[in-house]
Amino acid sequence: METIPPLFWMVIVTVLTGLLSFILYEIGMFVKESRNTPKNVEKITEDASTVISSVKGTVEEVNDAIIQPIRVIGAGISLISGFLSGLKSGEKKEE
Repeated sequence: METIPPLFWMVIVTVLTGLLSFILYEIGMFVKESRNTPKNVEKITEDASTVISSVKGTVEEVNDAIIQPIRVIGAGISLISGFLSGLKSGEKKEE
């Protein structure tokens, strides 16, 4: 059996060294980017709080514009209904 030529081993070692260097470079870039993550999280939470406050404002406007008048109308109808049922029960007792 013949021996493997040294050029073959040099190519294998070069490819493995290049692959290891690339992996270490990518790990370094990942660590570098991960340092900026807390800053990005702060920006995201600020944006989310802005959106939440605008949604709360919209809900309050809808509440004031639609739900409150409906509650007033419902209370008025309930008052009239109670008054009429009181009149009907008073008429039955008198007879």
